[in-house]
This record gives sequence, C-alpha cells and structure tokens, in this order.
Amino acid sequence: MRSLTRITRWLAALPAALLLAALVLPGLALAHERRDIGGGKYTAVVGWEDEPTIQGQKNAAGFRITTKDGNQPVEGLEKTLKLTIAFGGGQPKEFPLRPVFKDPGHYVADIIPTKAGSYVWHLTGTIEGTAVDETFESGPGRFDDVQEATALEFPVPQGDPSAALAAAQAAQAEAASARTFGIAGVVLGALGLVAAAAAFVARRPTASTAGSSRLAGDTRS
Repeated sequence: MRSLTRITRWLAALPAALLLAALVLPGLALAHERRDIGGGKYTAVVGWEDEPTIQGQKNAAGFRITTKDGNQPVEGLEKTLKLTIAFGGGQPKEFPLRPVFKDPGHYVADIIPTKAGSYVWHLTGTIEGTAVDETFESGPGRFDDVQEATALEFPVPQGDPSAALAAAQAAQAEAASARTFGIAGVVLGALGLVAAAAAFVARRPTASTAGSSRLAGDTRS
C-alpha cells in the first residue's frame, strides 16, 4: 500500500519536473550553437570550451562534428578544416584546430580573448570530401560573447576606478617614504662627515702646542 502511494506521488510530481526541465534546458543550450553543415550531411555544435568566457583568460573555440544520419563523430578533421577568428569587424587570424584526446569528433582551437564583446568564427575546408564554408558569430541565441573580467572579480574589480585610485595612492605613499629615507640618509652622511672632520681637527696638534712641546724639551736638556 505504501509503495503504491509513493508511486502515485511520484507520477503526480512528474509533470512539474518535466516542465522545469523544459524551461531550464533551452537556456543551457543557448551557450552553444547547433547547425547542419556540409549540405546537411553533418551537424556541428559550436561554442566556447569554458563558460562564462572571460576577457584575458585562456579558452578555446570548440567544435563537435557528427554525421547527420547515425550521429557518428567524424575524425581527422584537424587536417582538412581551417578556422579563423575575428573580433567584431577586425582582421581575422587563423588558429590551428586540434582533436580532443579520447573524445572523437571534438576539436578545439586554443585562444586567449583579450577584448570583451562579439567574436566571429569562420570554418572552411572539407569534411570527408564535402566542402564546408560556415561563419559563426557569438551573441544571444548562439554562443556567449566574451565578458569583461570585472564581471567576476571580487571584492574590488581590478578595473574599478576606486581600485586604480587606491593603487595610485599606495604608489605615491611608497615614493614619498623612499624620498624621506633618502633625505635622512644624506643628512646622516653629512653629519658623519662633519663629526669625522671635527675629530680630525681636535686630534691634530696646533702650531702653538707644537712650539711649546719643543721648548719644554730644550729646557729639560
């Protein structure tokens, strides 16, 4: 009887769980773009390897290539495909693709994105003899734009004006302290020279003292 009650409760909760999954999973899928390529013979899933993608941190442009019929990974494409990456409308640069170890059909191009914003990937070449010429652009509904590092920095973002002001003030304080120690060193050095000169003068016999010493010697003789 208890088992039946548990099953009934589980079935009653199932629709709510399915609804939650339907709401959450599409949002997760937005981080990558899925597209048929090569005349519809292949499927590509494209996106950054590490998300969120942060400016100035090592990342990689990732591609998973499978056959459309059978969903089989396609290997060896690092030899037949080329990837160029551009920031916005800037000059593209080629990045070599490499296969991911023990993950057939998965290819990455290592990159450190140094600017926040939208990136454009251009994939060309052939897949098993089929020509490929595809452009992928980051953005809403596709894969993530690159975010500024301040989005995750805590407690004080490095790019925050208050942090920059604090760093400038600290540098000024260090410089002032160094100048103070430098001046003190010069003063102490000068005082030392004066003291040494005074001691030298005090020890050196004067002309009158020398004459008196000679006179006293002559008297004794």
